[in-house]
Amino acid sequence: MNFKSFDLSSNERPKAKKIQGKKYEIFLNENKLSHNFKVSFKEVLKYYYLYPKDAIVTFKLPFLKPNLSHFHTPHITWLGHSSLFVSYKKYKILIDPVFNTHASPFSFINKAFKNAPLFCANDFDEIFAVIITHSHFDHLDEKSVKALKEKAQFFITPLKVGNYLKSYGVSEKKIIELDWWSGIEFNDIKITATPAQHNSSRGDGKNKSLWASFVIEFLSVNKKVFFSGDGGYFTHFEKIGTFFGDFDLVCLESGQFNTAWPYSHSFPEQILKEAKDLNAKALMPIHWGRFLAGTHAWNEVVKFLYENLNLPLITPKMGEAYEIGSEFEQDFWWRS
Repeated sequence: MNFKSFDLSSNERPKAKKIQGKKYEIFLNENKLSHNFKVSFKEVLKYYYLYPKDAIVTFKLPFLKPNLSHFHTPHITWLGHSSLFVSYKKYKILIDPVFNTHASPFSFINKAFKNAPLFCANDFDEIFAVIITHSHFDHLDEKSVKALKEKAQFFITPLKVGNYLKSYGVSEKKIIELDWWSGIEFNDIKITATPAQHNSSRGDGKNKSLWASFVIEFLSVNKKVFFSGDGGYFTHFEKIGTFFGDFDLVCLESGQFNTAWPYSHSFPEQILKEAKDLNAKALMPIHWGRFLAGTHAWNEVVKFLYENLNLPLITPKMGEAYEIGSEFEQDFWWRS
């Protein structure tokens, strides 16, 4: 399928900054406070080994088999953590698919909850595109990419992430790399890479590939959705909201925050600011429900949002399709 590229960058909407390191170019956040911030190994150990009991779910999580219908209106399905399935007409898009029991190079580190469902590539038919927000293992999973490399028409990533995909056997012709504020338009959808405040690494050097959030616009039905990827709060949320207007749905990172890494993930109160900056009509929490929450309860952020958010909170079961813009009936499955 043909597509056309576009560039929305300007002085107010700059492309990602980068500097030349000793061995390779290093990408930078807009927030200078995050540039030289380092997390101690002690804090990482505390996260994985001194976590509270309620950081891991104790009951079997409800889930549904993903609906593969050709919906005439945009639908989105949460698959756990930050994995999402977008379905609209002939466009079936997977975002950060992790069809794996662990989010690390080792099976005994960052294991998925025993009670969480495990989806796989065979649960889906042909995929129009796979969007990868950044290179961390809980978003870019080698096993999942290899399972999807023949099934997907396109792989859409921030700059330099395509190098990993090529090493996993994905054809270079399928890979589309985007800088912040650049995008591609197909017949009925536009996909734009927008800024995020985060970092990248797969144990091969820090920040050698870019990270991003993404906007998908469904043109004929005039719907817009924002996907945060990972990241902390900064002024880019307001810039995105100002440029795009309002969003029918924002999917915002809602878990694994920690004072030891204040710029990499969003604190609960900051999520409220992000939704306001983005002019959100509804919010779907992501980045929770499959892996260790570390320093807080596995469902703490979702409970906080339900009590404090002045917008509809969209929390479908894993695998349950939600029609974007429709009324959502809250059944509180995450309270059990």
